[in-house]
Amino acid sequence: MLAIALVDRTGSGLWASVSVSVRYFTYVSHLSVAQMGTLAAIAGAIGIAGAPLGGRLADRFSLTRVLVALQLLRALASFALLTTDNYVLLILFSAVGGFGDRAANVLTKLYATRVAGPDRIRYQTISRTAANADWALGGLTAAAALALGTTAAYHWLLLGDALPFVTVTTVTVGCGEPMPP
Repeated sequence: MLAIALVDRTGSGLWASVSVSVRYFTYVSHLSVAQMGTLAAIAGAIGIAGAPLGGRLADRFSLTRVLVALQLLRALASFALLTTDNYVLLILFSAVGGFGDRAANVLTKLYATRVAGPDRIRYQTISRTAANADWALGGLTAAAALALGTTAAYHWLLLGDALPFVTVTTVTVGCGEPMPP
């Protein structure tokens, strides 16, 4: 799960930087500041529901399978953003992606905690440090693309966010199901 978190956060660092997503929606999708604010508020509010609802799903179904489904959901939401400039659809896809992101984040930690057992605190420390480094790496890469300022560069950033979700999905499929406490 540590490798999964590393790949995930590097890709997320490309897109989740506020300046990248805001510039994409204003420069590429031509949203106004008010529309961008509404999109961010709705996506954020729905994203908050991801953690508790993801936990409930993991209580009812295989944790590994729920993680796979959430990673695919995140990938589809990111890819879908490339397909439209329709405001309502951009809100919908952003909200779905935010929901999947929050749920997958919590469930990845749950999985790792179950596997790490008594070493979970050490694992969480390493995981958090690596995730921060990967966010920074993704952010630096995004900064280079922002310097270009082209629609193609923004599309590549969005693809760079989506493709790690696909990679993480394939790795997660091979993971065993951790035993609940």
